[in-house]
Amino acid sequence: MKYIIYCRKSSESEDKQALSIESQESEMLQIAEKLGLEIFTILKESKSAKQPGRPVFSQMIKMIESKKADGILCWKLDRLARNPIDGGNISWLLQKGLLNNIKTFDRDYYPTDNVLMMAVEFGMSNQYIRDLSANVKRGNRTKLERGDWHNMAPIGYLNDKANNKVVVDPIRSKYVKRAFELYSTGGYAFNDIAHLLKEEGFCSRSGLFYPKGKILKMFFNPFYYGVMKSNEKLYNGNHIPIISKTLFDKVHEVMEKRGRPHAKNLFFPLRGFITCEDCGCMYTATLKKGHDYYYCTNGKNICVAHKRYMRENDIYEKIVPILESLAIDPELVDLAYEAEKQQGGSNTSYIEETLNTLNASLKPLVEKESRLLDAFLDKSIDKEIYDKKKLEIQNEIFEIKRQIKSVKNSSTVSTLEPTKKLFLDCIYWANKFKDVDSKEKHEIIKTILWNLSMKDKNIYNCQLKSPYNLISKLPKNATFDELRREGDSNSRYDFSYTTFPGLPFKPLTHLSND
Repeated sequence: MKYIIYCRKSSESEDKQALSIESQESEMLQIAEKLGLEIFTILKESKSAKQPGRPVFSQMIKMIESKKADGILCWKLDRLARNPIDGGNISWLLQKGLLNNIKTFDRDYYPTDNVLMMAVEFGMSNQYIRDLSANVKRGNRTKLERGDWHNMAPIGYLNDKANNKVVVDPIRSKYVKRAFELYSTGGYAFNDIAHLLKEEGFCSRSGLFYPKGKILKMFFNPFYYGVMKSNEKLYNGNHIPIISKTLFDKVHEVMEKRGRPHAKNLFFPLRGFITCEDCGCMYTATLKKGHDYYYCTNGKNICVAHKRYMRENDIYEKIVPILESLAIDPELVDLAYEAEKQQGGSNTSYIEETLNTLNASLKPLVEKESRLLDAFLDKSIDKEIYDKKKLEIQNEIFEIKRQIKSVKNSSTVSTLEPTKKLFLDCIYWANKFKDVDSKEKHEIIKTILWNLSMKDKNIYNCQLKSPYNLISKLPKNATFDELRREGDSNSRYDFSYTTFPGLPFKPLTHLSND
């Protein structure tokens, strides 16, 4: 057997439980040497097991499933799992025989063991972590009610671990107070304050300067005037306030007068449809001096063209020819529509007669099925005969219904209207695209385009959705019958039964004056 040594500590912090993994590894190696066990690998993880998703644990499971190892050596079962999902995975591998042995410091677990004992131990591990969570929350509430802070101290304060208190940071507290005083005057924006404090040396203990977001977060924290906020509830704190409640309220009065800062949700009609041909990244947009500009996001950090901005209206000018290539002469559409409608109308009487005959055949079969059920309920026939006859009748009913559906679909008139609307929409979009508002432009683009790729401020490649991709590929003298044969059965329009034989459909750009 090949064993995997798995060592885990709950804390991801380097300074907490520092010797835990080291001691586990030492103990497990001694056991392996004493028993002469073959060790395949040693896996170490610093992560809580209260929830699924540990990467090293998942790696170990894959090794066992691929039969690279068939044993686990760990300190106790709770090192493997403290949640029912991971515990269930281990138990299932053991039951299937992929895992032949789990060895801890005090006992062994085998596939032939009573599964109840392992389930109880994993259940106890899970309950321990749940009880621990409840106890920690209860302890935190007690500390808050007593006036003590239970978490990392905010900027301007320090955690006094020796006395388990929060004390004022003599260096950074003066910057915090200055930030509140500056903003309360109404003459400084958040960016101004962040820049000014940076120049004055306001930084973290690691030497990093605080961004605007950190300073903005300070202005909403009541901790600075002596009140602690936890889970939307306020508690009076024992710590020394850095500012007064009056100054805190003054800051919020200035915020209300200026309007609370919030992200602007700008609408860019082309965002999500354009990609960069140079690097393959999506284009994004920004508003500058009253105009929308699009540019490459340079997500791969390799694009040489990401600083080339394109004005939205310039891109629209390049999209218009694409729409014009889809436009069909409206007179030809009307002629073809009327011609096909008349041809379809001549077949109406035949279709109606066929449908009447099929419906007439359907009615006695339904009645026959009902009589068969009555005979079975009266115990006139046994179940075997009933099931056989019922299946025969249902097969006949299904076949007739299929024929009815086929006849209805063969009606040309039923598919003429959506087909005509498709071509009329293309005409409308080509003629009115420049005049409609941004939202309608967005809807038109969303209906037709998969995406555009840009290169050197020009459209390099254009992908259209079906059936517009078929329309764009039509030759100058194409007939609607040719379009029908090339139609995609999965498109949103069905050309299966629509034919406009012999009539040419040309893009408007190819039409002559005649």
